[in-house]
Amino acid sequence: MLDIKRNLITSVPIIGLCLISYSGLQAQEIRFASWNIEHLAEENGTGCVPRHDSDYLKLQEFAIGLNADVVALQEVENLAAVARIFPENNWNIILSMRPASRTYSCRGSGSESTQQRVAIAIRKGLTYKNLGSFEELAIKREGLRYGVQIRILGEIDTVDVMAVHLKSGCFIDDFSSSERSACEVLEKQVPVLDQWIEDHVLNEQKFVVLGDFNHRLANEENKMWQILSEIQGVPLEISNSMQDIMGCHPRYPAPIDHIIMGPEASRLKVVGSEAVHYFPKKSEEMVEDDMLSDHCPISIVLKL
Repeated sequence: MLDIKRNLITSVPIIGLCLISYSGLQAQEIRFASWNIEHLAEENGTGCVPRHDSDYLKLQEFAIGLNADVVALQEVENLAAVARIFPENNWNIILSMRPASRTYSCRGSGSESTQQRVAIAIRKGLTYKNLGSFEELAIKREGLRYGVQIRILGEIDTVDVMAVHLKSGCFIDDFSSSERSACEVLEKQVPVLDQWIEDHVLNEQKFVVLGDFNHRLANEENKMWQILSEIQGVPLEISNSMQDIMGCHPRYPAPIDHIIMGPEASRLKVVGSEAVHYFPKKSEEMVEDDMLSDHCPISIVLKL
């Protein structure tokens, strides 16, 4: 009986491939990007990074150059703010349903902050399903960000996508070794994210988690990565797009933005498609003044 089951299981992909070949379907190459766009406000001259029409135009032109199909965004005020960079005639926008939190005085300028939410922009023409906000990631604390979940339906495969923005301020490899408030918060967020990943693995659902993790997951001794990459003591073959790539920031090159792919999604990745998108340079080497936001976008391509 076990042999029969094995034969049935192994025959399914072969039949599937035959059907795909017969129908003429070909996998789509879909570029997934993540971009902490730094205090993106709806109105000119507002928030902690006040921008004007020329600044929004530069961001929009740069966004076009990403050639991305799905963009996870962090630190956006609302739908209207996102639409200034990703116009709604070309993009569908899914915004976190997190309620507005208390504002604060921006460091340096003293201006009033705008909301920091997570969003996903999806190029029109791409088939998707809105799976809603992942409220649990905020661990019932005001100001923490919800995740945003969608399902992308390619020509021959589907993948669940979650955009995240975890707590900032805890940059040591072992967050559990610190009594800093930020580390204690992160320590509560990690099991929630880990459960989401494990649920997808156990349900054999392909997935991508991407965003600003505010943590150096590519470090060999990083505790968060150690937790996320095992299940009940058994290693998981998840992968990180930034494992062998440095970030773009001139002062802080160790990456804190990451694209995590589950075991099956990792196999759909186009080899060598991992990218860090540097801003237009005024010199041979990008300097902070060249940066349109304090994070550069990162991306990968999956064949669905």
